[in-house]
Amino acid sequence: MCDIRFASENARFSEGYIRLGLVPGDGGAYFLPRMVGISKALELLWTGDFISANEAKELGIVNRVYSAEDLMPKTLEFAERIVHSPTIAIRMIKRAVYQSVNLDLRTALDLISSHFSIVRDTEDHKEALAAMLEKRTPHFTGN
Repeated sequence: MCDIRFASENARFSEGYIRLGLVPGDGGAYFLPRMVGISKALELLWTGDFISANEAKELGIVNRVYSAEDLMPKTLEFAERIVHSPTIAIRMIKRAVYQSVNLDLRTALDLISSHFSIVRDTEDHKEALAAMLEKRTPHFTGN
């Protein structure tokens, strides 16, 4: 249920409900097929097999795999990058991506064009353009 997922190379993953005679009650039957496809989701849900962090990455369950020592510093580095990005654009990208999953192309394009018209008028966009022209790193204010 996370937007981005990082894991230690030591991590192992399992949808082990079947081993207890249960069904996935945490959204696994909803999220897992959307990440890995129906066949692989059924395999993982029906067997309860464990998979490694690298296999989870190959399947799209996690985005990045780091050593145990690097996991927290690299995750915080990524978070800092997002924190220092244009916040309105970040929010609108997230909204557009999640909403577009259930939309046809025309509706998704209409949605993103309305988002585009909003972010085009933000101070962050103006700062990004100025920084590009001045060949410097932009400093976003969050509006």
